[in-house]
Amino acid sequence: MSQPPDYPGHPDDPQRGYQGPPGYPPPPPGYGTPPPPPPPGYGAPPPAPGYGRHASPPPGPPGGYGPPPGPYPGEAPPPGYGAPPPPAGPPPAGYGAPPVGYPPQPGYAAPPGGPMPPQFNVGDAVRWAWNKFTQNAVALIVAVLGYAAVLTALGLVVGVLPMALGQSTSTSYTDSYGNTVGGGTTVTLGAASIAVMVIGYILLFLAAIYMTAGLVTGCLDIADGRPVSIGSFFKPRNLGPVFLAALLIAVATWIGSLCIIGGVIIGFIAQFAIAFVVDRSLSPVGSIKASFETIKSNFGGALLAWLMQYAIVVVGALVCGIGLLVALPIAMLIHIYTYRKLSGGQVVALEQPGYQPGPPPGIPPGPQPA
Repeated sequence: MSQPPDYPGHPDDPQRGYQGPPGYPPPPPGYGTPPPPPPPGYGAPPPAPGYGRHASPPPGPPGGYGPPPGPYPGEAPPPGYGAPPPPAGPPPAGYGAPPVGYPPQPGYAAPPGGPMPPQFNVGDAVRWAWNKFTQNAVALIVAVLGYAAVLTALGLVVGVLPMALGQSTSTSYTDSYGNTVGGGTTVTLGAASIAVMVIGYILLFLAAIYMTAGLVTGCLDIADGRPVSIGSFFKPRNLGPVFLAALLIAVATWIGSLCIIGGVIIGFIAQFAIAFVVDRSLSPVGSIKASFETIKSNFGGALLAWLMQYAIVVVGALVCGIGLLVALPIAMLIHIYTYRKLSGGQVVALEQPGYQPGPPPGIPPGPQPA
């Protein structure tokens, strides 16, 4: 499309004046005048005073508009420009948590409601205990038999020696008809008898705690999958803290027994204290606290396992006492399984029937390297 002729000027133009040659028609109205200024708000806003390379950029445009005029060449856009605004209010439930069933990954928040309670089943504990007992029956039975012999000997010393050191007094007398009445004997315990009795009870207590720590140590090795022998049950770990923890539990149980059932409750709450001392080297007080927290995490499972252990021991005692050689190891294995599972630990898995570790028989070995 052709353009109108270029007029040198216009008579209304005060800058240039009308310089058209004669004979040319006058230009159309408004020709050569500058365009009117744009209305307010149209196009990009004027820069703020002081805006330049070293001044902060003006606030961004309202939502929905494109980016403002870019910065100077080579400069990055303002930080955060173009990012969507964060949603208002708390995130929805489960936001930021890993999928259920997967271990928590670094950076993930904890699932709502805190950590999941440990999975525990009393039937699994009994099956695991029986399986591990049958695999280590000789070592467990011989160890229990050795401890039983020591405890029996100390019990006889406590029961017989103080009486032998006491003074015997006859309680018989002769009536008016010349008949001897009574014929009993009363033993009066002196200072020596009382001293022997006190020392005997202390030794009996120490031997029982040593036996418990030794059995716990050996059963923990079984739970870790380590091979055990008879000597494994006579090498308790952390023996000093074990004695202190047992002493605290004994004193607390004696005080609780004044309230009839209080001693039973304290014994139940502190049942894992010795295991915590042997397995994790906790302090006596810390082990009792850890036992309480462990039971609180799964009270029902801990109670069922505790009752199961006592039931097995009672049944073993009813079988002429010989059944304790089997009942005590099984009860201790159930105890260790329960402790590990409820405290977040692990136990070695049961071996499947007929399973043999290593490659199946009959498969020839691979080619030998050159």
